[in-house]
Amino acid sequence: MTQNLFLPLGYCLEFWAAGDGFFRFNIDGKTVWQARSFAIHPEFFSYHHREACEVTVVTNAPNAVLWAYGYQPQTVNETGITVFEFSDKGILQRTGAEIEDWLRSDPDRPTLHFSPIRHWMNDPVGLCKIDEIWHLFYQFHPSGSDWGPMHWGHATSRDLVNWLHMPVFLHPEQNLWRLGATGGAFSGNAFRDRDGSLMFFYTERLPAYDLFKGYREIQKIARPDRRMIKAEGIVTVLEQRPDGVEHDFRDPKVWWDDAANAYRMILGASIEGDPAVLLFGSGDGLDWQYLRPLYRAPVTFRQEGARAVECPDFFPLEDKWVLVMGFVGHVEPRTRRRNLLYALVGELINDAFVPDTSELQLLDFGTDYYAMQSFEADGRQIAFAWLFNWEYRKPEGSSYSGELSLPRALSLSEDKKKLLMLPVIEVAERYAADPVVEDKSGKFSLPKAPIEIRLSGPLEGSKLVATQGGELAFEVNVAEGVLSIRLAQDDGSIQYVAELGGGKDLRLFHDHGIVEIFADGGTVCGTRRGYANIEPDHLEISSSASAQVIERNLR
Repeated sequence: MTQNLFLPLGYCLEFWAAGDGFFRFNIDGKTVWQARSFAIHPEFFSYHHREACEVTVVTNAPNAVLWAYGYQPQTVNETGITVFEFSDKGILQRTGAEIEDWLRSDPDRPTLHFSPIRHWMNDPVGLCKIDEIWHLFYQFHPSGSDWGPMHWGHATSRDLVNWLHMPVFLHPEQNLWRLGATGGAFSGNAFRDRDGSLMFFYTERLPAYDLFKGYREIQKIARPDRRMIKAEGIVTVLEQRPDGVEHDFRDPKVWWDDAANAYRMILGASIEGDPAVLLFGSGDGLDWQYLRPLYRAPVTFRQEGARAVECPDFFPLEDKWVLVMGFVGHVEPRTRRRNLLYALVGELINDAFVPDTSELQLLDFGTDYYAMQSFEADGRQIAFAWLFNWEYRKPEGSSYSGELSLPRALSLSEDKKKLLMLPVIEVAERYAADPVVEDKSGKFSLPKAPIEIRLSGPLEGSKLVATQGGELAFEVNVAEGVLSIRLAQDDGSIQYVAELGGGKDLRLFHDHGIVEIFADGGTVCGTRRGYANIEPDHLEISSSASAQVIERNLR
């Protein structure tokens, strides 16, 4: 394949490739950059164009290019990346709205929920707002649509709804594909220091050959370049694990603690087999000392399969402190749900977290709201989570895998004993609301679009059944104070349920197989991701509450 392209001064092309073949750039018949031969394993390549002129791209293996994009550093924050697709027919380029139109042409891709252009995505990381721009980072595997060596993908937004896709921000410290290993740049958080400087704390999993034991995890700091395009100045700040802590030692959340007049960090881990959250302290943000366990789970969690806490979150909210934890490997005996997310509300006193109650609050009864990360911006605590839980996999053949939840605003209940979650106001402001059903039960046809269902009033006895071609898409019930959901893929072996009590409001979003439920003012939430019958055409509502169905699309 040979094709001429005009590239502006300073243009960057980045790509991952594997397999037999070569790749080069020629200017006026002379080679200015080349990869003489691709390796059998994926490798990362980067070309920086030094003058505004036409270049000739030459390759004998266009299909060896796994993921490619270009950008101009001076303008990428306004335009996002340009996606390059290589084939025997030439190079196809897409930018901005062209990318969005292309993504929306995929009938199986959700439209209200963020997803990568291609390949694998999991945990949201490094979430922050800088001036008027929201920054979303996420764990990303750039060479395939299954989990692999982790990088940080990046997207930006001005409204938490419309996203620009940006260059890959952070890479593993070495090529793990070459080693036949996994690992790489795992989860972490954005931290704004007292002098205004921004840094990202994160875990690097060193080359790993077993997913469950024997790996090594260390903590690092990365600083963004002046344009927020790439991580630079990466340093290791914590390698030593406390006694009793094995391989799981990850996912930092860092803050400046006024009471201690020092930096504080939590990490997810286990202590002698019990899932735990560990607290570390530092005077300069670089040298860290282990202080104590912030939380250690009851022994029942270990007995029920929990290996460790991962992706812990800890933040002040309305004069309380909130701890959020996922217990990886845990199977709840009664319902058989896996890897549930829990919260505790309490006080932080002299580096000790004192929960108001020892009873863990189940944050999401559906299980597909996982690896939640929250951050403070503009006086709000906002959270995203990964919509996936390993129980069901995306069907083969898709160009990507992984979506994120709707952004949620966090608050406390009136008595300040529970954490509440509701969609941010931007969801209602930025997605058009076209009424489908107003104030009644019955059977209704549905548009081929995302919908929101609202019930207002007594929920006991309510039932929502959505079908596609007569086959179940999803079913939601409220019976004897218990809220439940069932998808087409469910065989009854796992029960997705939550105690609702006397809740009198429910909002349900459905978006191409994603169901997000918010009930009782956000006290009860449930998230599921299904892959069968994802475009329901009929809905039956049976409820004494007032019912409303709204079609939701981007304005």
